[in-house]
Amino acid sequence: MTDSWALRGKVLQNDDVNPSLLCRVYDRIAVQNAEGQTAFYCLELSAGNTFNFGFCRKENVPSLLRDVFTFNNQRVLLGKAPALMIPTVPTSIWLKQVRKYDVSNVIMWLENSIELNPEYKETILKLRKMGMKFAIRVDAMGEVGSDDEVLACIDYLLIDYATAAEFMSIVEQLKKKIPDVKTIGFKREMSVVSFNRTEAKNFDFVLGTVASDNYQYKMERPRWQHEMLRTFAQLFSSIYDYKEISSVVASYPLMSNAMKGMVASKHLANLTIKKGSNLADKQGLTQLDIRNFLAIAVAFNLFVLSDKQVCEQNKKPFSLDNVNYEPFIHSLYFGKLVDLFAQNLCDDITAPQAFIAGFLRFAQVMLHDTKEATFDEFPLNAITSCYSESGGQLAVIISVLLALTEHRIDDALNIASDAGVTLNKEDIYGYISHAMTWTDAVERAVGIIKEKRKEEE
Repeated sequence: MTDSWALRGKVLQNDDVNPSLLCRVYDRIAVQNAEGQTAFYCLELSAGNTFNFGFCRKENVPSLLRDVFTFNNQRVLLGKAPALMIPTVPTSIWLKQVRKYDVSNVIMWLENSIELNPEYKETILKLRKMGMKFAIRVDAMGEVGSDDEVLACIDYLLIDYATAAEFMSIVEQLKKKIPDVKTIGFKREMSVVSFNRTEAKNFDFVLGTVASDNYQYKMERPRWQHEMLRTFAQLFSSIYDYKEISSVVASYPLMSNAMKGMVASKHLANLTIKKGSNLADKQGLTQLDIRNFLAIAVAFNLFVLSDKQVCEQNKKPFSLDNVNYEPFIHSLYFGKLVDLFAQNLCDDITAPQAFIAGFLRFAQVMLHDTKEATFDEFPLNAITSCYSESGGQLAVIISVLLALTEHRIDDALNIASDAGVTLNKEDIYGYISHAMTWTDAVERAVGIIKEKRKEEE
């Protein structure tokens, strides 16, 4: 198996292919209910020659179906969700290529202000009969609003949170025609968490992660949280006793099982081993790889047990199946992005710190606490220099990638330009694809995704 899913497909082998006709996955966003349960994911798509994301244009649909919608790619993008929402246009190629994808796994988000030409209308109606669902922005319905046949195909109405009050009367009118339609609120800004529960309750679903309640502790953190934080510091500094760390791991079943799962996963090992290194030929994980796995296991234990404490605090039943894992998944993904970016930009001393530095950028979600309280606390305050302007190479990388993942493209380009860093689109999309695949492998290894994955030799 290759190091990353075939986002780019075989088309890049042809030098004559225009990058503007390629379809890239820029981001994957959870669609959740007010309780933080993921209903499905939404993809942010882009052409191959730009960072401008949004709807997949008609010209890029062939690449979407050929290069992105392969079996392995869909497995990664779906995770444990039942469907993907795809912002695109209903061109007839969706019908011609219908055997190459599962129609029931797709929710087509129709482009804004769509004009229903005969091709588009026929495609929508036929795909609907096959089981595909459809979504559209309530403030940009185009000709859909005046075509009852197509309107009856709409399952989801997307509503801008900032202007939601202006359109609720229209939503109520539409519900008289399509009573089963659901609402999805969205914001223009994006972060590790985008909505609180109060905001999310105004809609059936929201586009983005819903924040979990914070853990309310008295005066001082529980001793077990301090133990996890101390372990983080030891791993980050690379000054630790392996036997001591192993003893900590063994005392927490969640941590122990997560570590065993990661070390046993051949798929994860293939995605983790740095290609081109001497150790790659031996097909072995390095001490640094094991250290990063330990950091993941510690964080997973911290995240889940903190969530359990919040449930007990709120007098709610706790279940591993009901944990909102999206903040943890995002932390994994971001950490791997920083790691991949740093391998080509940082020196041999800084590069090994990249994953943990990026991963712990969202330590507050693991503690179920505020960012301020989290990074004021020893020993995490020793890591915060990586997140400041004076933090050197890693600070620049983290700032650039944070802006990219928060969809602040201009900020990312400006930060990179000021630091003398070139953002190569081909490299960035390669990092995104690799990080998504690697994150999926970690999810399966630690048990977030329960389905067993067949390991490839």
